[in-house]
Order: sequence, then structure tokens, then C-alpha cells
Amino acid sequence: MSIRPITAALESLFETSPDAVIVTGANREVQDINPAFVKLMGYSREELIGRSVETFYPDKAAFEQVWKVRDEASSRFISKPYIQSYARKDGREIICETVGIPLRDENGRITGFMAIVRDVTCEQIHQRVTSEADRIYLDALESSRETAWRLNIAASEIEVAGPVARTVFGAADGKLTMSLEKWKSRLIGDSRQFCDALIADILASGEGRADLVFQSLDGSEVFVIDTGRLIRRDASGNPLIAAGLLTDVSQHKALELRHAETGTYLSAALEAADLGAWRFDLVNNVCRLSGPLARHVKLRTPNEEFTGAYWCSLLHREDVGNVIRKTANMAEGRTNEVNVAYRLKDKNGDWRWIRSIGGVTRHSEDGRGLVANGIIKDETETIRLHERLEAERYRFETIFRNTPAMLHQIDSNGIVTDVSAYWLSHMGYTRDEVIGRPSVEFLTEESRIYATNHALSDFMVNGRARDVALQFRKKNGEVIDGLMNAYLETHPETGERVGYGVITDVTQLRKAYRDLERSNRELDRFATIASHDLQEPLRKITAFAAMLRNRYAGQMDTDGIRCLEFLADAASRMQKLIDDLLEYSQLEIRPVKPEQLSLRALTAEIEAQLSTRITQTETKVTVTGEDEIFADRFLLTQILQNLLSNAIKYRSLKAPEISIKMERAPEGWSISVTDNGIGFDPKFAAQIFEPFRRLHPRGEYEGAGIGLAVVRQAVDRQNGRISVDTRPQSGSTFTVFLPHNAAQQRVA
Repeated sequence: MSIRPITAALESLFETSPDAVIVTGANREVQDINPAFVKLMGYSREELIGRSVETFYPDKAAFEQVWKVRDEASSRFISKPYIQSYARKDGREIICETVGIPLRDENGRITGFMAIVRDVTCEQIHQRVTSEADRIYLDALESSRETAWRLNIAASEIEVAGPVARTVFGAADGKLTMSLEKWKSRLIGDSRQFCDALIADILASGEGRADLVFQSLDGSEVFVIDTGRLIRRDASGNPLIAAGLLTDVSQHKALELRHAETGTYLSAALEAADLGAWRFDLVNNVCRLSGPLARHVKLRTPNEEFTGAYWCSLLHREDVGNVIRKTANMAEGRTNEVNVAYRLKDKNGDWRWIRSIGGVTRHSEDGRGLVANGIIKDETETIRLHERLEAERYRFETIFRNTPAMLHQIDSNGIVTDVSAYWLSHMGYTRDEVIGRPSVEFLTEESRIYATNHALSDFMVNGRARDVALQFRKKNGEVIDGLMNAYLETHPETGERVGYGVITDVTQLRKAYRDLERSNRELDRFATIASHDLQEPLRKITAFAAMLRNRYAGQMDTDGIRCLEFLADAASRMQKLIDDLLEYSQLEIRPVKPEQLSLRALTAEIEAQLSTRITQTETKVTVTGEDEIFADRFLLTQILQNLLSNAIKYRSLKAPEISIKMERAPEGWSISVTDNGIGFDPKFAAQIFEPFRRLHPRGEYEGAGIGLAVVRQAVDRQNGRISVDTRPQSGSTFTVFLPHNAAQQRVA
């Protein structure tokens, strides 16, 4: 004997239903009960499974009569509700309303019954104390959820008694008489046509049946099965009276709707999540698969049942053993849950990573698994992503360890967890000597104190370290200077913190810096010597040459006087050269102090200093464009003064016209100085900024050829750039660009 399998949704409803439900076999033995039945009758599940249902009937004769009624109702989908006394485990007798549903196999044979039992003891007590026969009749209809009706065909009036009269038409005493049209006015949808068809069947064949839906007074729907027959004709055989019953099946309909709704929700959820649902009969080794993932599996039909062996034939051979073990554990009762990943060959012959999650939903009396249900999900993309991440992590670790830089990794306590191979080779340690040790152990004593008290704690708070100067001690005792730049990463889920640091060995740079400082000191000493010791002999040469010319000019011939003039000129040029060298050297070591300046005001000051030359040459200077600039006053003065002097010096036959224009850009300021002078060949554009570089013979133009070198150095000190656009006899345009961040930059 077998019972048709109940779906997962019905199983859930069976377990959670507030009404007591009992399932019996054709042999009258209990096969299953739900928790509500256990609560109602007081028996445990184990006490009832396999026992005869006669256990619950205090009256054995009544038991036989009830079973006879069930057998007679087996031809119906659901029996009429009937009232019956039951005996609880504690001996107390209760009165219950019962509805029986026949269970059939695939061939339609009765294999048992499922009964829904509702405690109506209080209602029955109320019925017993009333003596009105009509009330007893109405209450009986009420308890059976049936409504009697009687139709006067000639008058088109219908008399109704029972629950529908009250809930649908508002009859307080449960009965009323109304017109047939009023009766049909409460029908919903197609029910009016069904009602007309029912009456037509009764008039034609003497009986009829229809499924109708009424709208109750509270707006809810009342589903009924309407059965009736003709009960009286007149002497001529014309139909007079028809009567019948309305059986309220709203609960059963709601159960059907909930089941359909649950199935819809389940299908929608499976479709949305791209999952599949499975059911596995552990006893008969039969599987069923549904949902979107089922389309990937090679099955003849979407809901085809298949054996566990066929499923295993689709699995990767390395995964078959694990799947069989998990299934056997459920079947033998060693576990109630399963969560297993395996590779499955799809319709296209490709391997897909599948994960099955579920558990046993029905057990035998000895605890063995009978039925298991669950879902499967496709984890192919997740697995592939994980594999890509693992490959990327391995690639990162390979790069981290083999990159030609001193990289290290520490945890939140400052313990070294990894270092690059270059770090090990540069410091002279093996990996085992480094991993697991505090990072500060590889510093000198002074740097260790600073790192412990300041640098490391600041790094853990701020999450970054920039150019932290530390001294590291190699394994052989050698000390190196390093700059530490580090970044702290916090895992978004675990909160674990990992620090990644890059150490730049600046030992040679520090040495070069110290050498540069020493050179600067030597340059300062040279400047002192040039300012005093070298200039003193030149002043004497100039003075005595002037004295010889004044006292003995009349005693010298023309060659002698010319020699004195050569001597004085050479001394003067030597003096100018020393002054230019001093000016050039001072620019290199002078600190840069940017401030807010007015270009027009600064140009006016320079014009005042060059007023004699400007007047003599009739030079015209114009300033246009932006006026405010943030730069070093002394350096900007050197730039403008030398460019203006050069423009006047290398003038053409026309009076010099010099245009100064400043424009502001997002990155800084652009200053252009344009003249109408002699210009030069563009191929010398880079060479003219070199010290002592001249494009003309010494006697043709005055100067030592260091002016543009001073301009170039003043521009470099402010991290700017300079360019020139020129053509012979077409003038020149010198363009200087000074960035906004000149105040933050320092050039040694």
C-alpha cells in the first residue's frame, strides 16, 4: 500500500496548519499526524503511528458507522463535514467537526484517507442546551458548513437556511426568503452563468451541480459546491419545487490557492536566483529536479524522474564518491543535512560547479531518512572568480617577493609577515631570520626609539607613512639610511589590518648631500675670497694705472698710453666678471621666499634702476595682462632685470620696444618678454643660457655673457621653466613659467 507523494509545499502546510490533520491507510491504521493533532488529542506521534484509528472513538458502534460513511463518501473529492465524539489520551471526551479526503493511487484506487479535525465542543454544548428544533437544524447546517435551499420555480423565489444566508445575505437567524434575482446578485464573475446552467440542468434532467462563488458582506469570497434536484412536479408534470445544498469549500479552496501561490512564489524565487529544487526518494533512489537549473541538465523532460545512478553518471569522477557518501549518511540517519559541491557535466558537455544544499524532510520510525529536499545553485562563476583571485594573489605575492625593491609586510602589532627577496639580499638575512620578528628590531637604537614611540603608532592611526627617515642595520652591522613609505590596509569584513611598506636606500644620496653641503661651504669661502682678496689687487691695478696716466701721460708715447688703457680695461672687465660670478653663486645657495608681488610695481623699480640706459636708448617698456603673482622677489627681479638689460643691449637700429605680458594658468603664471632687437639663430636657443656663452665678439657688445645664465638659474630655483622664440633681425620673445607650488618646492 502506498500514498501518493505530498509536495514540499503541502508538507510545509501539513506541519504548520492550525487544524488537526490525520492520515490513515485503507486498513484504518494511522500513517501520519501533524503537530496540531498531537496537541488536540494529547498523544505523541510515536504512540499513534501504526495504531488503529478506533483508539480515538469512545463508542465502537459509532466508529463502524463513521467508517461506513467515509467509504460511502469515497466517490467524492471531499466528504461532507460531520460531527463526531473523540476520546483524548487523558480520557476527556471532545466533540469535533471532521472532513475526510480520500487518497488515491495513480489508478484511482482508494489507498487511505486524510481527515481534518476541528474541536467544536463548545459549539456542540450550546446546541445541546437549546430545545428549538429549527435551531438544531440550522446549527447542524452551520456545523457542517452546508446551506439548504428550496426554490419555488413558478414564483422564482428561493428559501435559504444555513451559513450562507447569514454571511452572504445578512440573515441574523440564519434563514430567509428572497427573489432568485437577489440571490444571483451576490454571485461573482461567471458564477451567475453557472447558476443559470444549474437551474437549466435541474429542469431538464432533474438534478445538477455547479461551483459558485458568492461575495460575503465583509467583502471576502465564499466558494461553494451547489448540488440540487427537482423534488416536486404538478399534476401535468411541470416542475414546481427544487431543493439542494450549498457546501462551503472556502477552506479547501484557500488551501488550493495557498498551495498554488506557494508554488508560484517558489518558482519565481528559483527563477530569480537561478536555482533548482530537488527531491530525492532515499528509499527508491529516485530523484526529481525542477527550476531554471534543470535546463542545464541532460533530461528527456523538464520534470523527469531519474535514478541516483544516472545523476552520478553526470558528475566528475573525482566528486562521485563524496556525493554518494553524503547521500548514504542521510539515508542511514547519520545526518539530516547536506551541503556538498561537485562538478556536473551540462548539456553542452561543459563542467559546471554545482552546490546542493538541503536535508531530510521525512524519516522512518527507526530514524532513517526516507525523503530529502533541497536546492542546487550554480557556483561556476563564483569558483572561477575565486580561482582568478587566487591566481592574482599568487601573482601579487610573486611580484611582492621578487620585485627589485625593499618591500615588507607587517601586521597590526608591527610583526613582519613577509618581505621581498631584494629586502633579504640587501639586508643580508634569510627569510626565516626575519618572518615573525618585530620590524623595529632591524633599526638602529636611535631609529628604534623613534619608530616605537612615534612613527609606528602614527602609522597605525593615520594609515599612511610618507618619507619617514630611519636607519637600518644590516646583518653584518653596516648602517644604511632609508626613507619609509607605507600604507595600512584594513579588511572590510574581518577588520584585520596589514601594513605594506617600501624602504628606499638613500645612503648614497645622503652622502652626496653631505658632499654638496661641503661644496657649498667651499663655494661660500670662494665667494669671500672673491669679494675681498681677489678684488683688492684689481683695485690697486686700476688705481695705479689711473695714476700713471694722470702723472706721466705727457712722457709716454702713443703705445704706452694705449697699454695703460688696455690695462685699465682688463682690470675693469675682471672686476665685472668677479661681480657676475658672485651674483651667480649667491643665487644657488640663497633661500627661496615666495610672496605676493605686483608685476607692474616690480617692473617700475627695475626701470628706475635702468633709467639712464632707458633714456639714452629711448627705450619704451609696456606691461599688460595679469598683475598679481606669488614668487620670490629677488629671483623675479633678477629675471626681469636681465631680460630687460639684454633687450636694450642687443637692440637694432630702431629704438627698443619691450612688451611684458603675464597670463594666469591653472598651474601657475606665464610671463613673456618681447623685444624688437636683433634676435639670433634659433639653433643657439639652448646654448645662450650657459654661463659665459656669447654669440658675438667681446668688443662688439659689453658684458661677460652670464646674464641669461642668471635668468635660467633664478627660474630653476622656483621650479619653473624658460623658453625663447627668435629669428635673426626679427626680435625675441622669452617666456618664463612659474608654478603655483613654487612655495612648497625646494631645490638644493
